[in-house]
Formats: sequence, structure tokens, C-alpha cells
Amino acid sequence: MRRFACALAAFASFVSVAQAESIPLGAAPEAAEAKTPPNPCSQEVAASLQKLRKSSWFRMTSNMITENGPSTMEVDYILPDRMHQKVTNTVTNASSEIILIGREAWSRRGEGSWTPMPANVAGQLQTQVEESVLVEQKDIGSYACNGKTKVDGHDVMSYKLESQPAKGESFRNQTYRVFYVDAMTGLPYSNALLVPGRDDKPIFKTTYAFPLDLKIEPPKDIAAPAPAAAPPASPAPAPGAASDTGK
Repeated sequence: MRRFACALAAFASFVSVAQAESIPLGAAPEAAEAKTPPNPCSQEVAASLQKLRKSSWFRMTSNMITENGPSTMEVDYILPDRMHQKVTNTVTNASSEIILIGREAWSRRGEGSWTPMPANVAGQLQTQVEESVLVEQKDIGSYACNGKTKVDGHDVMSYKLESQPAKGESFRNQTYRVFYVDAMTGLPYSNALLVPGRDDKPIFKTTYAFPLDLKIEPPKDIAAPAPAAAPPASPAPAPGAASDTGK
């Protein structure tokens, strides 16, 4: 659950540094009153994300490094309020899942039974989905157009995020973010965090897909809620205490 919450706060999501670098789905170009001239490349990235937000469903598959080692996160969305997330450790094959439908949520580990999540937690997850996936944000940063290329055999338009050193930093982080847009559909294809000279081995990569058979339904194998604890027994009277009938 904690891993999921971090994912949504940053984008889709994630506990590692690479995850925190990911792009918010809600990103949009700077408002019209911005003082700097609009960046056409950033506007193209924002338009692609806007098109994604308006789609009825999509899948995000992320390969990343977490505190538990290399992992894969697959998140299905059926907008506006259905989500199914599965995180799998690629070394141990251990997995955890969350299903969110409206204001109800369930979780499980491995192939175990699904357990209902507390109503307040499910509500928080729904709010995070709305804020991270549906709501437009004003600034996605400045992108440079890198032209047309191929990724995984697909024709895509490439955009590089032009990051600047943070205040107080004397040097720029060598990693860089590249966002790819499908050249045919205009939808996002992938985004990746790369190291110069190792473009074929991204630190973090998310790929977008639109499976026609994508469904998100409430789980069937739901564990029965734990029985309520019995009320504590009345404490025995202290030795020598006076009774109601005698003094």
C-alpha cells in the first residue's frame, strides 16, 4: 500500500529515486499567463498526456529498481475510478496487488486471498488516483524535440527533458529523462530515465499500452473479515473492597 501511494504521488509511482523522477499523468503546459514564451516541444508532450487522460483505459508497465531489488510494476486503469496494480520482484518473484473500484479497495500478497482495505485508506487511494491521473497540472518542465526514432520497433517522436541544477547544486545530475510519443496515434509510448552512454539500459522505464480486453472487477476470493474482539471482562474487585450490601 505504501509503495502504491508513493507511486501515485509521483506519477505512477514509486519507492525508488527513479520512480520519483516519473512524469505526472496530470501534467499540462504552463497557463496562458506564464511570463516565458510557450515551448512547442513541451506543448507536444503535454498534448500527448492530455490525450492519455481522455482515453477510457490504459496500462502502464514499469521496470525499476526498488529497495527490494529490480521489480516490475503493472498498473491498469479504467477511468475514472478503477485501478489494478501488481508489483513483482523479478528476482524472488514475490508479488503484491491492489484493486481499487470507486471507494472500495482490496489487497493481497502472492496468490493468497484478497483482503478488504479500510474505508479511509481506500478513499485516500481514490483521491490519489484522481489527483495523479485525472487532474491537469500546470508545469511539466521544458522539453527539447529530439525528432523521430524507433523504440522497441515502434516509430516514436522523442523529447528530452532539459533539467537544470537545483538551487545550491554546483553540477547537474548526469541522468536525463526522455519521453516518447507514438508517431501514429499521438499517445504516450514510453518514458525513461537514462544515463549517458547507456541508452539501452534505462534506470527506469515505463511503457504505455491499450489492451482491448482490459477489465477490472472486484476480486472473488475475498478473505472473511477478522472476528470482532470480545469485550474485556469486568475487573475483579480489589481485595478488601466494600460490597454494595455491607460496609
